[in-house]
Amino acid sequence: MILNLKIFLDILMFSRGPQDLPSSSLLLKMIIFMNIAIGLISVDPNVSFTVNMLFTIIYIAVTLLFIKSCLGIKDRNNGTPDLFVSRHTQVSSSILGIHAIIALFTSMIAISRITDESSTLFIFLIVSLYAWFVNGYIFKNAFDTTMSIGLAISLLHSIACVFVMMIFIQVLAI
Repeated sequence: MILNLKIFLDILMFSRGPQDLPSSSLLLKMIIFMNIAIGLISVDPNVSFTVNMLFTIIYIAVTLLFIKSCLGIKDRNNGTPDLFVSRHTQVSSSILGIHAIIALFTSMIAISRITDESSTLFIFLIVSLYAWFVNGYIFKNAFDTTMSIGLAISLLHSIACVFVMMIFIQVLAI
């Protein structure tokens, strides 16, 4: 696990990609569990435990489905059966693993209350932009494409997650 943590840190520094992680369903399950555990940390006392868990589960589900769908589309467009779909476990592990690291970092900042509100917002903005670039880098490697396309896929992934979460917010508000 320490070696995998080093790989995640290398991915954060843009020196390795998702292909460097083992294609292990056990690793993916551990990362999903870590995301759920980090999702239990409530950074806003006005948000209930149930809503935090719902958002965490939605993020994980949308991410797994999004990656599987995109890799399948890439295979169909290239006419390469299962070349890219076989990367699903590695790409999912990297996206969710990086999310867990960044979510833990932002949760600690929000809970610590070391800085004032405007500084915290600025830090969240910088961390969000950095996460977008890291995810773009992961998608770039996963799809053997350019960084611009990787960033576009990362943005599309974020939009898909927010869209599904907003649907659930609307359903729960009724």
